[in-house]
Amino acid sequence: MNLLHRFARTRRGAATAVLAAALLTGVAAAPAQAATVQNCDVEGTIMYGKYYAHNSEWGNTYNGWGYGSQCVSHSDTELGNNWYSSFNWSNNSSISDDEWHIKAWPSVVSGWQWGYANPDHGGFPVRLGDGHNVVTNWDFEVNAGNWKGDSIYDLWVDPSQNPSSQPQNEVMVFLNYSDGAIPSSADKVGNVWVNGASWDVYRSYGSWQVISYVRTSQTWSVSGLNLRDFLDHSQNSGWLDPNLYLVSVQAGHEIWHGSGTTHTWNYSVDVS
Repeated sequence: MNLLHRFARTRRGAATAVLAAALLTGVAAAPAQAATVQNCDVEGTIMYGKYYAHNSEWGNTYNGWGYGSQCVSHSDTELGNNWYSSFNWSNNSSISDDEWHIKAWPSVVSGWQWGYANPDHGGFPVRLGDGHNVVTNWDFEVNAGNWKGDSIYDLWVDPSQNPSSQPQNEVMVFLNYSDGAIPSSADKVGNVWVNGASWDVYRSYGSWQVISYVRTSQTWSVSGLNLRDFLDHSQNSGWLDPNLYLVSVQAGHEIWHGSGTTHTWNYSVDVS
């Protein structure tokens, strides 16, 4: 099963937010307790700033792959843009080759996804040919047993500025991955040097085009990575038209199986 050929991730749950109120005592007010917000709903979201955390369980929900559960969380008590996921996913023994199926995809999104966006949509969409910088920072960790998964960016590209369904193009940027969690059946079409690192390049086309950049030396942190460099390479290779729009940037962890947590901090995506 090639991770690149995936069904559309549809439906976005309503966002939730819980804020603790200050309590008045005598003449002074107690400090406000910053909220930790958790959402365990399938396709649930938590909006904060120009981002939203998304509790996608698309492989299990829409295809019946695997067994398990998952939650996403965001805390205002930690400095920097942070979010978490907790999960427990196992293979479904009644499904052939379920080892090779992605069960879930907890992530953080900036921009438009299937007609939906945070009211502050982070400067998206942007036309590829206009040469906007899309600079990102990301520190993350995965603490899990029996882990098979990856840590990636998904760049969604489409002729429409706000597609209501599956975008026509997906550019994936792999930072970290376990054995088997890379585009093994796509065609390897080259190698490129970006942000001081080497990236193998893969390309496939099913119901939509998928272009993947896989870092040959894995990392748990990127700083000042300009995602435009990958889009420029795809344009110069003739795979993406400059009149297409980058409608959103998504970052997170595709999970085949495992039990544990992910933690992101100091995450940002800035368009200029």
